[in-house]
Amino acid sequence: MTTDLGQLVVSTRFSSIYQKGNRAFKVTPIASVVKPHDPIVELELLKLMQESRNEHIIQLLSFEVKNGVVTLQFPYIQLNLHQYLLAHYQKRRWNPYLLDDNQTTQSSQHINKLPLEQAIGFFQQLASALEFIHSKDIIHRDLKLQNVLVKESVANELPRLSVIDFGIAFHPEVSQEPPDTKITDVSTSIYKAPELLFSVKNYTAAVDIWALLVIVSQLYQRSSSSEKYIPAFVDDGSEELDQGSDIRLISSIFHSLGIPALQDWREVRDHGSPAFEGMFGASGDGNYIENQLESVQREKCLHSFPRLEEVSEPSRTIVVDCLLRMACFESTRRATSEEIVRSLHELE
Repeated sequence: MTTDLGQLVVSTRFSSIYQKGNRAFKVTPIASVVKPHDPIVELELLKLMQESRNEHIIQLLSFEVKNGVVTLQFPYIQLNLHQYLLAHYQKRRWNPYLLDDNQTTQSSQHINKLPLEQAIGFFQQLASALEFIHSKDIIHRDLKLQNVLVKESVANELPRLSVIDFGIAFHPEVSQEPPDTKITDVSTSIYKAPELLFSVKNYTAAVDIWALLVIVSQLYQRSSSSEKYIPAFVDDGSEELDQGSDIRLISSIFHSLGIPALQDWREVRDHGSPAFEGMFGASGDGNYIENQLESVQREKCLHSFPRLEEVSEPSRTIVVDCLLRMACFESTRRATSEEIVRSLHELE
């Protein structure tokens, strides 16, 4: 398999991706990786998921482990969800007849033109993918726009999403990490769950639910100030800096959802870093979203997911209720993928 893999598409820190016709090849030298990256675990988990297929998980067509190199073959899909969304952000046209003070700022904005039916459809597809992944006792640990491929359909059919890259995924019987002391340096940038930011090592599949929450917020933003950046309801400074900051992300999460009292965040109190209490105290700021009136919670959700204002009822209420259950800091109260799929089924 490794003799002629076609054209190099991209090289990451540990792997190279090649394209040959309608096939993609992921090549990873085993000796080059640093934990939690593990191409052997990735292969075993992909094989496990092929036993009962889900259309929103990338299909493993074949594999080879030879001379210390793992080569995986997949269908080639050109677009990822980040690229797809960028293509739907269109620069606002300057109107010479509008001479208000915001004209210059507004003309530099890129407006999100993703059809709302696609936003909801993508939410449903990704929830279905996570339900399948989690049913296999797998935690993906790196769900993000770039790890979701988009296969565009003909006519008016909804594009089909496929979750890829299980290179740092966890399974209690396959991975070499003890379940109660898992590596916390996982997930990427704005997609990191709050418990990861405060060093909770016995985290669960709920970290994937938080990452999905961030992705859905990207689907429902109204505009971006950059043609290369997809905003979310949280921010780690990636738009301004080469690399984002966890401190900036923590501040952004608390600004959007409030700071919980330590007694309301038991996993951080019992298993996390003392940095939370040291930095923010034990009493919270009184603004934590779970402790607010239902009307205030809904207002915060619509502010963080602004295009939901364009969604008609009862769909808007169903989606808002679902998102609020995903936004809990205490992961034991966060909605599961199965619960999300069941809630979104009401939209059909």
